Amino acid sequence: MRQVQRISTGRVTADFFTGNYRFSASIIVYKRRLVDVLADRMTDYLDIVDVYISRINTPGDIVATYKKGSLVKDEITFIMLPDEVEGISKERFYTTRDDIPVFFSVPSFEIHGQLKWGTSQLDIKKLLSTDTQKFLALTNAAAVNSLVPEVRFEGPMVLVNKSKVQVICGLDPD
Repeated sequence: MRQVQRISTGRVTADFFTGNYRFSASIIVYKRRLVDVLADRMTDYLDIVDVYISRINTPGDIVATYKKGSLVKDEITFIMLPDEVEGISKERFYTTRDDIPVFFSVPSFEIHGQLKWGTSQLDIKKLLSTDTQKFLALTNAAAVNSLVPEVRFEGPMVLVNKSKVQVICGLDPD
């Protein structure tokens, strides 16, 4: 597992996707990991800096840039991370888990990836009802725009907002 390159201020850079936009920005996490900042119930938003905004159907066209902004956590559909480390909580105990191939449908995107699960059989109801995290971590993920399939994002880690999931399917391994 590669280490995320952090600026001395404790910043992590990621792509944040909402229903219509992609926000390429940095978030100041200090000594925490992004997934733990997302789980913090003391605030409903993220303070982001160095924000580049593009529409999800034309992600190469920057429509605006800002030095600072705030992003409402509940409005985030998913987050594409440059490294797995920021998607693994420091505050939770992890045991050995199997990688389960999954398909997620969220607004405007379909996401394929690997979900770490305690057994080789995925129990979707248990996943949605017992896991206290609001964001599910998928490794080796690809997000494809459902209306413009040429628009594709890939990365080692995606955090998917459980409240935005329309469908989850466990895929049979090849």
